[in-house]
Amino acid sequence: MKRVEVIIDNQVLSVRQDIPLIQALREQGILLPSLCYHRLLGGYGSCGLCVVEIYTEAGWRPRHACLLQPEAGLQVKTNTPTVLRLRARAARLLLRRGPFPKKEVEELLGHLVQKGEKTCFEPDDKEAAARSRAGNPAPGCILCGLCVRICEKIRKSRLTFLGRGKNLQVSFVSAEEEAAACGSCKACQRICPTGFIEPSAREAFKARLYK
Repeated sequence: MKRVEVIIDNQVLSVRQDIPLIQALREQGILLPSLCYHRLLGGYGSCGLCVVEIYTEAGWRPRHACLLQPEAGLQVKTNTPTVLRLRARAARLLLRRGPFPKKEVEELLGHLVQKGEKTCFEPDDKEAAARSRAGNPAPGCILCGLCVRICEKIRKSRLTFLGRGKNLQVSFVSAEEEAAACGSCKACQRICPTGFIEPSAREAFKARLYK
């Protein structure tokens, strides 16, 4: 496998070129926060937590590490005020989709908000968060897409996204010949980062593509 030299926080590292930057950094012991990335499925960029800054011709720009491929000479900063601020903003939005069965998720998001407080000047609007949670049809689901993608990867295709914007939600795709069997593989349950899918996707997601 080909390796390239990249510059991470002013340190030159040799990393694999054939995997997303977030995974390449993990193999070097640099653990970026993420709730929507899995090494078997690749990057998706929905949670926004793995944001870093990379150097471009236009200067330093924020990018999702899960959507970047390492290339020779790539310069990356993982802990700047801009990065911390963007992670805090993403964490605030995700917290509005709680509460979460896995308490460590809320702890992670709360920690990211706290780390970004010194650089984040957005008020913590608890009333807005409460309204958002009250209007969330599936509290605990962060719409990371992992369950949809793993279901497609194993050729079950029982999950899909429905709606747009605030109405976006994961839907169970009904099929008479397979509906009763859904839940036996537990792939979506195991990959769900928040613990929302319990005991099965069919029971967790109320929306239906076909009745």
